[in-house]
Amino acid sequence: MLAALRRRMRSISYTSLHAPIAKVSRSLFNLNIILAVLCSLLLLSIIAKNKIYTEVESTAEVVDEKRTIIFPNNFIVNDKKLPEYYLNTLEQALHPNDIIYKNRFTYQPPKARYSHQEINFFNTFGDESGQAECQELQSTLPISVSAPDNKNVDLYKVLGTFLNENSEYYQEVSSLIPKLKEQIDTKELEKHWFQLIGSSVWLEQYGVHLLTRRIFYTETGSKVQPVVSLTYVQVFDSNWNEIENVELIIPTGKDTFKTISYPSFLPMPVYLNDKQQKGRFYGVEDPRILLVKNINGYDEPVIIYNSHHRKISKTEFASDNEGKVNFGSYRSIFMAWLWQEQQGLSNLEELPHHASKNKKYIRIKELVKPDGKRSAKEKNWAPFINFKSRKEDGYDSHLYFMYQFENLKILKCSLLDEEDCVWEYQANDKSGAGKLRGGTELVNINQLLSTLKHKDTDTFLDMIPQGREIWIGFARAVLVGCGCGSKMYRPNVVILIKDDDKYRISHVSSFASLGIKILPWTEGEGLCEGKNLIIPNGISSWTLDKDAADMVQDFLTISISRADTTVELVHIRGFLRALLFENYNSRLLESSTMGYDNKNIECALKKSDEFCKAYAEEIKASEEKEQP
Repeated sequence: MLAALRRRMRSISYTSLHAPIAKVSRSLFNLNIILAVLCSLLLLSIIAKNKIYTEVESTAEVVDEKRTIIFPNNFIVNDKKLPEYYLNTLEQALHPNDIIYKNRFTYQPPKARYSHQEINFFNTFGDESGQAECQELQSTLPISVSAPDNKNVDLYKVLGTFLNENSEYYQEVSSLIPKLKEQIDTKELEKHWFQLIGSSVWLEQYGVHLLTRRIFYTETGSKVQPVVSLTYVQVFDSNWNEIENVELIIPTGKDTFKTISYPSFLPMPVYLNDKQQKGRFYGVEDPRILLVKNINGYDEPVIIYNSHHRKISKTEFASDNEGKVNFGSYRSIFMAWLWQEQQGLSNLEELPHHASKNKKYIRIKELVKPDGKRSAKEKNWAPFINFKSRKEDGYDSHLYFMYQFENLKILKCSLLDEEDCVWEYQANDKSGAGKLRGGTELVNINQLLSTLKHKDTDTFLDMIPQGREIWIGFARAVLVGCGCGSKMYRPNVVILIKDDDKYRISHVSSFASLGIKILPWTEGEGLCEGKNLIIPNGISSWTLDKDAADMVQDFLTISISRADTTVELVHIRGFLRALLFENYNSRLLESSTMGYDNKNIECALKKSDEFCKAYAEEIKASEEKEQP
């Protein structure tokens, strides 16, 4: 990709770019020499006195100093004037080797080998009497699935850079990771640092994938006892090659822009206390990224995550000068706008926090249930957008969340103010997470179909009952002690339907293993020792196209984690085609009023439990056969 860019940018490099660079270089030449000498002396002094770690180069490839600077494809300035805008308006410096361009790249379907797989669905439309057997509600969906594409990073390189840069954010979390330098020096990072929960979005205006991941530290080496979790962000081109040292020119208003650099750890505002670590998992856990359309009409990345924090629960004051403050501890859901900033922690900490009051962080908002009610622990909310509202308003005013799958409950949370969330829908007053929980976001199928002008998509959109919206996503069933390991997770596909003001889960699948090989929870142990996990984290992209026969074809990419140690992509071809356009009776166009219960979820969980038991027997037989 970079070679192609260099060829494309020659005209800019030798005309519009060369002149301003040369002028700046001549005027600063002498000053640069002096600064270079002073910096070299200072660096030698620091290394000699403090022995800062400088061996990252020996363990990983050095990041290329030249930058790739990407303007959005709809940027108002023409290509030849981009360097001038960058220098004068953004007041940024350029190097002659920098690549600067306005995006012309488009999404490319994944080049992968696919295998045939099947998903078993249970729908709600066939239970007219309310007494139907599970097999009467079951149907099979054929799809094509790729093997996982691993995107794990080199932790020595990433964490070594974090250590050496010594940023404000590193200094803030460093007391919780005091042995980082030692662990790098002794090559023991693998024992204490793990990466998982990768999640990405396709930034169409920039022609790149933006991927977040969770990287966490555990002092004990146990994956279930993290001390602190960090969020690392990278940029990939359309073929999933990482672009290092990249700057995106992002909007800050209707006609104003700023630069943002990747890869980087996000400076997230979180509550930290190195004096109290027992039972506290600090930082950003399970970040999942998605795009919202902001009030200025731009696509903007946000992440949904859970994080430990505290709130004042009780105060006692004996006088005006003395008192006692008690705190309650919570793990709550937050939303963060990756391209917006806040100063200090005033929206997180209720007591003054002088050390951070002038620091800049990613802007966040705690998502609080109606009436300010906080539970001790909130996790696994599944987000989605309302496409109908977006079309009417021109932007997303709210995010919606499947809060509870069984006894369906949906929250509506504002993107525009600090108000608490409200209940969008409640099937009944029963509470409890249940076994089926959130995994990825849900994609609006009405919106997806509208992206391709084709007779089949037009026909299907016309046939959808008036006012109906359809969403598809991946949940995960949590089965405890089902026969293989302490816990088993697999993806479960869910289809959510809204008619008027009522929601229902019209379809839910049993465990969808997708042909993915399982990794042992602990290296060298059996597959049914510890946990047995495939976790769906996000929907990276879902695109429609026409094939050679003028048939609709779709490509879906999801991100997964195996054994809580991987960041991987799985490509699925033909999911929507099989569901909507081939000989599969999805019944998504029926105007039925049935299905406002848990019947299909119960069937899917029962089938998942059967899968677990059969899988356990298979693994047991295989491992016994391998024994000498």
